[in-house]
Amino acid sequence: MEPFDDALEKSAISEIDAALKRLNKGWAIAKRSLKEWDFKTSAQSLEGLADELDTLGDRWQEQETILRDAIEVDQKFIQSDDYAAAIEEVLKTSGIPVRGEFPNYEFPPFKLTFNREQGNVRLSVGRRSQQTKAFAPEQLGTWVAGQYRKVIESKFDATRFCKEILSAYELLNTLTLKQDSVAWGHSIPLKEIYRLLTLKQAAKQDYPEALFVFDLARLKEQPQIQYDQYQFDLEPSRNPASSFLLVNSQGQESRVSTLAVHLMD
Repeated sequence: MEPFDDALEKSAISEIDAALKRLNKGWAIAKRSLKEWDFKTSAQSLEGLADELDTLGDRWQEQETILRDAIEVDQKFIQSDDYAAAIEEVLKTSGIPVRGEFPNYEFPPFKLTFNREQGNVRLSVGRRSQQTKAFAPEQLGTWVAGQYRKVIESKFDATRFCKEILSAYELLNTLTLKQDSVAWGHSIPLKEIYRLLTLKQAAKQDYPEALFVFDLARLKEQPQIQYDQYQFDLEPSRNPASSFLLVNSQGQESRVSTLAVHLMD
């Protein structure tokens, strides 16, 4: 199923645009002449406006029918499998490693959800989300790609991130083992590290789990994960319940569940 004839819709819009432009120009002249008590111009401009309104009224029903037909056809297209294929093609062409199927897609750290009943499309990272009412594939693809690139092209401060998770690791390490000094090399669940980093509700809102996982994926892509005198090991797991699913820049997946930090010589 194809969307409405674009040329026919554009022609109707252009005709209405031209009529409104003439009306706007005529009304500007009428207002100015009325203010200046230019009676001759006032009379002529009002007569011209009346003629334009009559012409627009005669043509409006035909143009309105075309536009309503366009809306109906496009709405039916959105309900079809062809729409899902068009959306996926636009996203992939934009370089977005989209996964899932309509109406729910994922491309870390984002989730893209279509709600045809409510008439909106939601782009979310954790609990933070924004939405649009625009369903047109090209316009929607441009919007999504813009938001996606803001995140993936942002500079990743590996040093700052390592420093933060090291601090959480040290605290959890000593608490778990109930000792005063850190047992380097001991594995600590990454989910516990995230909970500690976001104890305050505001912190969790500013740094949702999806972004933490995204940062882990960027960290894991480095040849060696080191900070100061410490070596970081993101340890794998096959258990979905206790692990995070990381997706790297090439779309490759891996699961990690624990972090072990080693003190280098």
